[in-house]
Amino acid sequence: MYKANSIRALRKITDSSMLGPIERYLAQAVVDKADIVSSAAIVTGIHLSVTHPELVKRWAGEVGEALKQRGVMAQYHALALLHKLRKNDKLSVSKLVQSVNTTPIRSPMALCLLIRMCTEVLKEDFEGAPDLSQFVVNSLKHSSEMVVFEAAKGICTLKVTNAKDLTPAILVLQLYLTSHKPVLRFAAIRLLNKVATTQPLAVTTCNVDMESLVSDPNRNIATLAITTLLKTGSEFSIDRLMKQIGTFMTDIADEFKIVVIDAMKLLCVKFPQKYSVLLSFLSEALRDEGGYDFKKSIVDAIIKIIDTNPQAKEEGLLHLCEFIEDCEFTLLSQRVLHYLGQLGPTTQNPHKYIRYIYNRVILETPAVRAASVSALAKFAGLCPPLRQSVKVLLQRVMQDNDDEVRDRAVFYTNVLDSSEEDVETFIVDVANSTAQRRARLNNEKDDDVARFTDEGAGEGAGAEPGSPLAEQVVKQHKQIEKAIAELMAHPSLKKYGRPHKTSEPEHITDTESEFVVTYLKHTYADRVIFEFRVNNNMDDVLLENISINMDCEMEGLEEEGGIPIKDLKSGESKSAYVTFAKDPDSFLTGSAACVLCFTMKEVDKDTGEPEEDGTEDEYQLEEVVLNICDFIEPYEVANFHKDWDDVGELEQHADTFALSAFKSLQAAADEIVGFLGMEPHNNSKTVPPKSKQHTVLLVGRLCTDPVSKLLVKAKVFFSTDNVVTLEFMIRGGDENIRLFLTQELVS
Repeated sequence: MYKANSIRALRKITDSSMLGPIERYLAQAVVDKADIVSSAAIVTGIHLSVTHPELVKRWAGEVGEALKQRGVMAQYHALALLHKLRKNDKLSVSKLVQSVNTTPIRSPMALCLLIRMCTEVLKEDFEGAPDLSQFVVNSLKHSSEMVVFEAAKGICTLKVTNAKDLTPAILVLQLYLTSHKPVLRFAAIRLLNKVATTQPLAVTTCNVDMESLVSDPNRNIATLAITTLLKTGSEFSIDRLMKQIGTFMTDIADEFKIVVIDAMKLLCVKFPQKYSVLLSFLSEALRDEGGYDFKKSIVDAIIKIIDTNPQAKEEGLLHLCEFIEDCEFTLLSQRVLHYLGQLGPTTQNPHKYIRYIYNRVILETPAVRAASVSALAKFAGLCPPLRQSVKVLLQRVMQDNDDEVRDRAVFYTNVLDSSEEDVETFIVDVANSTAQRRARLNNEKDDDVARFTDEGAGEGAGAEPGSPLAEQVVKQHKQIEKAIAELMAHPSLKKYGRPHKTSEPEHITDTESEFVVTYLKHTYADRVIFEFRVNNNMDDVLLENISINMDCEMEGLEEEGGIPIKDLKSGESKSAYVTFAKDPDSFLTGSAACVLCFTMKEVDKDTGEPEEDGTEDEYQLEEVVLNICDFIEPYEVANFHKDWDDVGELEQHADTFALSAFKSLQAAADEIVGFLGMEPHNNSKTVPPKSKQHTVLLVGRLCTDPVSKLLVKAKVFFSTDNVVTLEFMIRGGDENIRLFLTQELVS
């Protein structure tokens, strides 16, 4: 006991200068016969590996010996230390797992860690490690419940697993559903709930056992059971399950209420005809007590139902109107008002929503009143018959006490009194742009729904969560806006104005190299500007005269010149530019080889001054690519079908193609959207489950002078010989543009 405590104390008080003399004693303690001493020494090694990894690596032999001891804790800590030392080397981790796999391990905790390590390797190469996958499956027969559950969890999280691979894990979890231990029942049903999101058919075998958990005295278990049944059950069981869960929604925590609401989002995709039942349940939940996250999840679910099912639009909007009548959360009220302003004018009777919005102008806080004014202006801009009535309401608001509210009312009143062109520019276009950005964020957050849809269509087996979060999309959008601002502020480039479209940043070097380079493409009607963002990661090194040499083989692009980076200190990030002129009527695609040229100078650590004579060097970058989507800006419209009819058949090109390379309608739809870079109207890129045909509605603005508005109907369906086929119709622009885009799509 004293020896173990002494080792722990030494770790706390020892600095770098004292490690040398005591290293031998620590290494000997690792193989001590006393489990508590060995464990204390290994834990000390785990802490020291953060600050002195080279020292701890010299203990590899002793740690390997400790792994073979009978001590339960020593085995666990020894395995953890070995993994920590090798975790950055995937090949080394794989070798460690294979070597440890033959060692008799008695510690359940060490076995759990080993299973996690096996799962980590299998995620990288499932087919190449059959021994590891067999070890994980065999662990399902272990006597420790902890090990069995960890093995089942590992199998269920493998992204390449299909329903057949999941069967052993599902059978074990099914047994745990009937356990007398609440913790086992909770763990099993929670894991099955996650599996049911991507593999509902694999979980249906547990439906009978989950039915018995609906009446479980633990409300959290009952909630997870019902939401899992909603994901795996049939259309006929929805009404009964909704009534059952409604009886104890008030008895469970907000965390589990959100789980229920998330299940509603999946149901609206699986059973769109049940939208009325789902909306009624959600509206009841809105009236219950709950925190911001709970209410936000309900609003998200209602909006999701409206976006995926046009029949639910009127009923869903009315539920949202009733919600803001008594909403205590400012952010939610603002979001609902913006959504009403976006979608309300497209309904059959838009005037019935104006009363709800104007009530917010009278009764709410300044932030909500300002959002209400903007929503009213959208109704006036998008619904000319209501314009005069809305102007009267806005004139009343011009006497508001708050500056923001009053200024918005004055601004929109003046816009509505001016020309139709101003209304289009300052109200309609702004509303469409806002809706477009919001839709793009929502598409990123709807990963679970998309994966559930793919599973329902028999695709996407084993898809794993992990696509970019909404916060990452917002961060990327800010990076693009920052790049545009710097471009427009540059003395040599600001004369070109704001680019028609700026692409997302892409890496053309390794993210851990000495200098990291990303590039963006700024497209105009008559030119393309490549921006190369260079980040200097080298310590005590100054880079000067940084330029990019591009070998562009695309005919029609003529290099006008480059703008180098004068100097780049360690840790700094700056941009170099290369400008190409092009024909305004051409939209070139292809790639270009790039070389980073620079002068490197060492910096004196003491004085901070660089050396006089530097070394000229260059670094080969990855190729940059120019695609059709770089010339098309995504654009959202309020009423696609009205705009489609307004353009007419005279400005249309249609053709039909076989897409034999695609095995599913969803894959074909995703490829079309990604290639053209247009905005899917009302999330139409999502193909309903088990659908034999689907039409994707796309809107975009082509980089011409003036800008050409394009509308696309891309109908994907299975032909009689079960081949994915595309019926492509495009309206807008001139005939050459329509023909060119059609040919590029199929080429």
